[in-house]
Amino acid sequence: MNNELHQIKEFLDSHEAFCILAHIRPDGDAYGTALGLALTLQAAGKKVSVYNQDGMTRAYGFLPGFEMVETTPTAPPPPETGIIAVDTSTIERLGARFLGWNRIPDLNLDHHASNPRYAKINYIQGDSPASAQTVYDLIEELGFRCPPGAAINFYIGLMTDTGSFCFRNTTARTFAVASELISLGADPTAAAQNCFQSCSVERFRLQSEALAATRFAYDNRVAWYRLTADLYEKTGAQPDEVENFLDILQTVASVQVAFMLEPLSEGKIRVSLRSRGH
Repeated sequence: MNNELHQIKEFLDSHEAFCILAHIRPDGDAYGTALGLALTLQAAGKKVSVYNQDGMTRAYGFLPGFEMVETTPTAPPPPETGIIAVDTSTIERLGARFLGWNRIPDLNLDHHASNPRYAKINYIQGDSPASAQTVYDLIEELGFRCPPGAAINFYIGLMTDTGSFCFRNTTARTFAVASELISLGADPTAAAQNCFQSCSVERFRLQSEALAATRFAYDNRVAWYRLTADLYEKTGAQPDEVENFLDILQTVASVQVAFMLEPLSEGKIRVSLRSRGH
């Protein structure tokens, strides 16, 4: 065991209570990794809380342990509680409530190569396609048991962040991890149905509006749409329900780049972008 892993093992062994946080506007990897780790630590006899500034969104209400997710409180946990950040590329993305704690995470687990290593202990696997794979590999290396509920969460994180194992960062190890998670209790059929075949009517209507408003340029090699507050109001959908819309634009053979624009508060604009890698 190298020094980095030894540090993490010592940290996990020396604390009895933890709080786990993931980035704002959480996706399947954020929730899956946070809950997968939480259930793993619970199975090891630890007390665990899971926080997110956006709470638990309805799109992922099927995840085992979803009831553990709470809106990040304004008051920090006791000093003896270990703070773990997962799948969060910068400390600011943990949200304003966390920043108000005036504490830095004790442990930072992530797969974004750009992560600036903002915690006391940092474990960043930039070649991993999802934080779910990063954390699963870590707990396996450290000898923790992965219970069935955790396996399901890790599988959801892995499946969603690899675009159902279609993105270029998918490797042989990714499929090996998926296989292991299935053997531990993850059901790939149920996972796919819950993520891709169980949307709300409101999401379906928002998706229809977005597709109808999609524009093409540069010989149909670029496609984009714009989400507005009016569209959310018209359809009744929530901001957390737009995940994977861009994948539909990429089903057009000519499209090399697809992106989405969404005005936010304070004059900011959120941009999501996908490309075919060229």
